[in-house]
Amino acid sequence: MGFLKGTYGVDILTLVLLFLSSLLNFSRFTRIIGYAVLLIAIFRVFSKDIYRRRRELNSFVTFINKPLSKLGFTIPSNMPPLDLNNLTYLFKILENKINEKKNYKITKCPSCGQKLRLPRKKGKIVVTCKRCSNKFDFKT
Repeated sequence: MGFLKGTYGVDILTLVLLFLSSLLNFSRFTRIIGYAVLLIAIFRVFSKDIYRRRRELNSFVTFINKPLSKLGFTIPSNMPPLDLNNLTYLFKILENKINEKKNYKITKCPSCGQKLRLPRKKGKIVVTCKRCSNKFDFKT
């Protein structure tokens, strides 16, 4: 991710702009406006002027918090932009969970509630809980 080093990244304003762009692209009459909003969102992601993007975010948050505060919601103004390295890490965790689900069955101990990971396709097995040493039968 060397080419994204020093860029601003994705924040809540960018996500709102992407959502607005997708809504505007449904109609052929507003498609050009939708593409313009999409270009602004992409520009914000790759911009290196972090100070200016942060000011835009703060003004957006103060603007949007006025009506949201009447409903009881607020958006924090100091929310950092999403880091793409963290995003790839989250996708890696998700991929590992999917692969784990293929090979293992996750169950809970009936007495203490401890999560147990059991291998799939082993038939009926006797499981011993690591926490409470309770033994129970389980079909994998």
